Amino acid sequence: MTYWGALFGKPIRITIPPEFANEAALLAYLGLGPNELKKIWYFRARMYRHFSIAKAQNKVRLISAPDERLKFLQHKIAEKLTDLYRPRKQVHGFVAGKSVKTNALAHLGRRFVVNIDLKDFFPTITQKRVAGLLLSLGLDNQVTTLIAHICCNDGNLPQGAPSSPVISNMICFRLDKKLLGIAKEARCVYTRYADDITFSSHQPPTALFEVALPPAGRFSPDLFTPKLLEVFQQNGVAINPNKTHYADRNSRRIVTGLKINELVNVDRRFVRNIRAALHAVEAQGIVEAQKTFQEKYGGSSLVAHLQGKISFLSHIRGQSDPVVRSVTLRFNKCFPKHLIKVTPTPSEIRDRSAWVIEDKNGDVVQGTAFFLKDIGLVTAAHCVEPNTEFQIYHPSKPANKFAVRVKKKCTHRDLALLEHEIPATEFFELARSLNAASQGDQLTAVGYPCFGPGDGVNTRLGTVSSLPVKRDVKLIEVTQTLTQGMSGGPLLDANNGVVGVIHKGGPEEGRNFAIAIEVLSEWIESS
Repeated sequence: MTYWGALFGKPIRITIPPEFANEAALLAYLGLGPNELKKIWYFRARMYRHFSIAKAQNKVRLISAPDERLKFLQHKIAEKLTDLYRPRKQVHGFVAGKSVKTNALAHLGRRFVVNIDLKDFFPTITQKRVAGLLLSLGLDNQVTTLIAHICCNDGNLPQGAPSSPVISNMICFRLDKKLLGIAKEARCVYTRYADDITFSSHQPPTALFEVALPPAGRFSPDLFTPKLLEVFQQNGVAINPNKTHYADRNSRRIVTGLKINELVNVDRRFVRNIRAALHAVEAQGIVEAQKTFQEKYGGSSLVAHLQGKISFLSHIRGQSDPVVRSVTLRFNKCFPKHLIKVTPTPSEIRDRSAWVIEDKNGDVVQGTAFFLKDIGLVTAAHCVEPNTEFQIYHPSKPANKFAVRVKKKCTHRDLALLEHEIPATEFFELARSLNAASQGDQLTAVGYPCFGPGDGVNTRLGTVSSLPVKRDVKLIEVTQTLTQGMSGGPLLDANNGVVGVIHKGGPEEGRNFAIAIEVLSEWIESS
């Protein structure tokens, strides 16, 4: 059913879902019978569980969580209301594909930021306002009354009901429009994430204030222009006087808890707190750390707390961020039964797959070996001659050396496979390239040339200059210099796939060669 509703005085075309067409359709959609409806109608207050959760600065947020049946009904209603709601692009809270990160990104690089917090956001949205909203959309009185009664408790929207977010956004439709208009006049960017409102600009936002800009930090809402204050008053919301904050170009600019000075990032205290909690587990053990955590935050789970914190950090900074990987690996070591999946970057895979190999007695010049998926530990044959005992280590842990043995080798092809007992958590594996190297391809050589203490993996870019065949062995000649110590290392294509095993090169050789990876595959298959 299509209806020309009068949402906040402006005619808009609304297609009412058939489930909301009338009372009978709504009850059928929800699966509500007369007896259950009567129970909800008179005893809904008993269907909520009230509790508080910890917030920053030792504050708490009160939550009213409905029981499973009422939650199910509210979910069903929220699905249809979401179909009706058309969020403005400035709204980032409770909107699919939006988050605190997208909210902060909208203000990235702005030099001046004004933050406003709405006081008692959900409690100020009364059941009468919800009913009025639904009537303005064109729903009939019976449907409006039912939805408002099922989705509200104690006369207002409960924080914790699955239907409250979309209803609150719909209630704020006119507020968003008015504040957006003020932002445009002041040449500011405006966004709202639930009850967090932000204005930002490249120039001082003097148009938002009655007299002069406040100093950086907290300020009284009374400093805003009467026009701005009137918008909040007319829309039935109040500004929290303790949470209005102004930041200029010389101060830390925060939007929904994220720094936006140069890039979107968490505050350093966020990471510090994660590390402190992990240190407590490492030093005291899980039981004692959990006890301390519960004494400070109540009945919370330390594991769940850290999982949530690390997940948020990963969302903001990316899974491949070194800090994210570091705290994730520490978490996995502390809580092996609750592992968080770690996704390495191509450069991290490249670095951790290539290791230093040397003779156990130090009599042979060092070379490179690398881990190849479905094959094992690979190196050049001349790196494991003439002795039989060798050791391998990664530069990040030079004292952590592992013994390796030659499993098989071919001097003619200059290839060798090694046996090892290195834990799988210590290394990454490269994969063979899907395509053979072609002349002109850009390739990366990876290894440890003239390796010494403090050195890391060395990568050298170059191109394929020729594809010769010498003594029935396919070679890849490259333009980069393959210095002594890189022998046995991988030659990679643009997708981090292995196209060859470094053979020999350097200034004294005149030419730089790698053994084509297909030679390795053919050798393994034939032997």
